[in-house]
Amino acid sequence: MNVDELRRLASWYIDHYANLHSLYNKLLSPVQHNASQPNKQPLEGQLEALIDYLRSMRFEELSLQQLKLLYDLGVDQYIGSEGANFIEATIRTSDYDPSTASSKISEAIGVLNNVNSGFSSYRDSIQSLGLSAPDDQEEDDFITIRVGFQNEAAIDNVTDWRDSAKDWYDIVRGLALASNEAPEDTRIVGASTGSIILILAGTLSVTTLLALISKNIAAVAKDVIGIGNQIEDLRRKKMLNGVIEKELRKLEKDKKDKAQADIIALISNKIPDLDGEKITALEGSIKKLLAFNEKGGNVDFVAPEEGAGDEDNDNADGEAATSALEAARSAIHDYQEVREQIKLLTDLSQQS
Repeated sequence: MNVDELRRLASWYIDHYANLHSLYNKLLSPVQHNASQPNKQPLEGQLEALIDYLRSMRFEELSLQQLKLLYDLGVDQYIGSEGANFIEATIRTSDYDPSTASSKISEAIGVLNNVNSGFSSYRDSIQSLGLSAPDDQEEDDFITIRVGFQNEAAIDNVTDWRDSAKDWYDIVRGLALASNEAPEDTRIVGASTGSIILILAGTLSVTTLLALISKNIAAVAKDVIGIGNQIEDLRRKKMLNGVIEKELRKLEKDKKDKAQADIIALISNKIPDLDGEKITALEGSIKKLLAFNEKGGNVDFVAPEEGAGDEDNDNADGEAATSALEAARSAIHDYQEVREQIKLLTDLSQQS
């Protein structure tokens, strides 16, 4: 993660911090009172306000690396849907205890405060040093796409580099043709090391298609993980026999085998005028994306900040651009939701 990606993450978090700090503390006040006083105070209003805000938080502006940093800092469990789940599990539980709830909420506020202090110090430091770089994405009609080459999809030598470049040219070409655009409209704007990440600037149409396909590939992966968890659960309960496992393995294989045809059908419904060449190219894109995902590679999106591109929407072209941007944001959001569901399933399988 480069300096400016950290700056953007810091700014995103700081923008949310005031509401998080206020709403968490408004809930803490009656919980603390009820933990020590016989006359109980109502807290449903404060509870609903906090949960509503947490569930309204959007994360499509953040990359996987930025989300991982929030996880490493221990704050991810107190924000967004995970934060709402934490609050509900703390308050809306059959064995609710005000003292325990007060302690847990106070701990959450402490983490939120510490992370805000760290991000504020970081942002102030890079601003004072003049290290804030321009964003990768300078135009409203392009969205940053981060392609992670890792696991079996890693690039270890020039042969891997050549093959991966060819695969991703074919992937982008198929999506571009389906969008009535040229492959070269998608630009390479950067790269980073570690597990190699190629940073692209994709048009709104190509990005929306890629996010839609990625969501459906992720949905297949989620189903496969779910079947695997079901098999292991039955095995633990000593309820698994050869016939049941065979049927579940067949279901798992069928989902993988049908993935490409199902995604093609979905895209064809959304873009009904695809001709033979476009369909062939799109099939090639989806096939290679499925293979890339199977090898452990990942695709990530960084949507423009809320409000970007809204200034010039007072004419037909501006309204169309805003509509396309919102469609891209929505597709990215849907993809991230499925990816979060996969994370929960993976966590469950590791716990069992």
